Amino acid sequence: MSPDTPLPAPGETGRSRGGMRPRRHKVMLEDGPASWLETEQGGGVPLVLLHGLGGDALTWQFNVTAFAGGERKVLALDLPGHGASTLDVGGARVRDLADWVENLLDQCCLGRVDLVGHSLGARVALDLAHRPGRVRRASLLACAGLGSDLDYGFLDRLAGAADIAQARAVAAALFAQPDQLVEPLARALALRMTDAAARQAVGVILAANRDDLGEKLVARDWAPPGVALQLIWGAEDRIVPPPAAELIPTRIPLYLLPGAGHMPHVEAASRVNELVRSFHA
Repeated sequence: MSPDTPLPAPGETGRSRGGMRPRRHKVMLEDGPASWLETEQGGGVPLVLLHGLGGDALTWQFNVTAFAGGERKVLALDLPGHGASTLDVGGARVRDLADWVENLLDQCCLGRVDLVGHSLGARVALDLAHRPGRVRRASLLACAGLGSDLDYGFLDRLAGAADIAQARAVAAALFAQPDQLVEPLARALALRMTDAAARQAVGVILAANRDDLGEKLVARDWAPPGVALQLIWGAEDRIVPPPAAELIPTRIPLYLLPGAGHMPHVEAASRVNELVRSFHA
């Protein structure tokens, strides 16, 4: 989404009306700019938010101030190839994106953090959670590789959405109950993806991770030791359908949110905000 194009508030947003608005920050790394939104609150373990493929920091606009709760610093990053961060995606694999995030955290003098990731961002968060001492807790929303088969047709349409009609079809598929959510998201997506360099960056990330994102992590020991995890899913997610509950270790809670699709933090923002605040207290 374009950093300048907000979504309208859905029926359930959970946005803080009076809380401090996050501010845009940017630093230069070796491969180009890194951009993020940050609340200026202090205290506690910082909470870092990682969006999915084709998104940006504003993916979390209904959540950032609610997650902060007036007590903690929250950073919503633009991953490489997205938002106002560098279009140089490097190797473009999940581990490369995780390396980039870790480098940025080091540049910001942030040690151990909590993570909330969505889709591709959840997979990046899971990679970071396997790095000793880096992550305390992680909330994974619609994590690629933990659900059922990915809808690769959708991902291809997302990476190629170069006009408003294509963008509308992509945006509609993200939600269980699209309504007023589709048009602003479609316009933001179309605006960004008409930039050939931005579209190429998203395509490179998709191509580099195509096999890995479809890998069934549940078939092996995917849960990092010493890091508390929770899984949050829209019960009607058609992009990354929810996993069978019996495939998830019993120590890891799995929350299925009725009436929500692939963007539960938008469609069921109040419930997601509640789950994240409670888990990351």
